[in-house]
Amino acid sequence: MRPVRPVRPVRPGGPEGDSDGGHVMIWVTWRQHRAQAVACLVLFAVLAALAMGFGIQIRTAFRSDGLPGCLASSGGAGCAAALTSFVDRFARGASSTIIGVPLTAIPGLLGVAVGAPLLGRELERGTWRLAWSQTVPRTRWLVTKLGLVTGGLVVFGAAVSAVIAWYHEPLDRVTSRVQPGPFTGGGLTFTASLLCAFGLAVLAGLLLRNTIAAMVAGYVAWEIPTTVALLLGGPIRIPAPAVMRIGCAAGCPGATAASVPPVTGHLGDYVLSVTRSGGELVVTYLPASRFWTEQLIQGGLYLAVAVITLGAATWLLRRRTT
Repeated sequence: MRPVRPVRPVRPGGPEGDSDGGHVMIWVTWRQHRAQAVACLVLFAVLAALAMGFGIQIRTAFRSDGLPGCLASSGGAGCAAALTSFVDRFARGASSTIIGVPLTAIPGLLGVAVGAPLLGRELERGTWRLAWSQTVPRTRWLVTKLGLVTGGLVVFGAAVSAVIAWYHEPLDRVTSRVQPGPFTGGGLTFTASLLCAFGLAVLAGLLLRNTIAAMVAGYVAWEIPTTVALLLGGPIRIPAPAVMRIGCAAGCPGATAASVPPVTGHLGDYVLSVTRSGGELVVTYLPASRFWTEQLIQGGLYLAVAVITLGAATWLLRRRTT
């Protein structure tokens, strides 16, 4: 009779165990964060509905005021009154506030709400003893969760920025994208700010071992890079604003920083100040071409903080739980 060969057991750390552990980690991450994922979907749906409603209204007014033809024929010089009225209604009106306020608040609030429980809840409730004693090592456990949750936040941030870019497109043709409102919700800044708050809250949860305390600490800490970004976009500007000197001819006495078209003659420029110096107007402004430069500077600041805090949380995980 042929002897039966014994079956070699599969080690938990082997390839099969790694594969099973990876699937389990994805499932566990989804179960723990599905409420937050649903909240993000609802939040995005509300923002998208508001942006769609206001965006259609803006496009209708843009066409009915005859601005496309005026911009094509004279670059806006022949319809200054219509441009000013359009900008006052939509760039400085209620719709701008309704869209702009959530865009300012969402990154900090959502980031800490998602990041603080990721480690803080496990440590607060003591469930880490079970979660980190399985076949998946704790470092891989954290890296997997961070990868999945961070990916979800990036998708959410990119989707919000895309919707806001569509909503603001007619206004971008007659105003500057470098000014605070459109700058906050476009480009890289929104998503980078969201990841910054998330990283700070994850690290706070590891250090404080309490979800609520981590949310408060993470939000307060997030205000620091946010303040630095505001300074970079306000009193401290890197690179320095451009300066234009205009000989004071007809129309100079009425020129202001809020003139539409701006005194630089280019609709995309963001005029910071207009002062008189002898027979000239000295105009300090941000050229339209500065948009992506400013985005990379401020977005890079947020991303640097996010990378540092998430890296520190991963490195400290084993030492804080032994």
